[in-house]
Amino acid sequence: MHPQLSETPAKERRIILRQAEDDDFASLAEIRRDPSTQSMLMTVADTVDDEAVRSWIARRCGDVDGAFRIIADAASDCSLGFVQISQVHRRNRHGYGGLALCPGARGRGLGHETVHLLLSLAFEELGLDKLMLEVREDNVVALGIYRAAGFRHVGRLEKHFRDQDGQMYDVLLLERLFTAQQS
Repeated sequence: MHPQLSETPAKERRIILRQAEDDDFASLAEIRRDPSTQSMLMTVADTVDDEAVRSWIARRCGDVDGAFRIIADAASDCSLGFVQISQVHRRNRHGYGGLALCPGARGRGLGHETVHLLLSLAFEELGLDKLMLEVREDNVVALGIYRAAGFRHVGRLEKHFRDQDGQMYDVLLLERLFTAQQS
């Protein structure tokens, strides 16, 4: 474990990250089909029927320039959401991260633990030096969690995302470095 990444002791962990399995379809489909969640993820899915959701899962799992993991309950192994790292630049060792929890898993304090697992995935498994995030400016809960995990605000993209209803949102660019200089 990298010394800058505080980790919840294994016996106290409420969640784990694991590879996607067929049994995860229902929870992933719930996330993919929820317009408000998709808007916070800054995506608008063209179609969300079973075939489209399965195709999306296959694309995410097959991304050789990133990682896609299921957030699962540590006790039951039930899927609670996902984390992903995409657009990994191997030479410069950076990528973009994101996460989504199922509506029923929100509000239980899992965000902080999920972000620490995302950071471990980025640094330990992918060997990144920096993880970046694009977060809607109005997503104050997520911004608080990311800032508490050491992410810093490095830019604003004005009117960067248009949701399915045509509303425009500003997006903040955050980064977290994995260097000896950062405390």
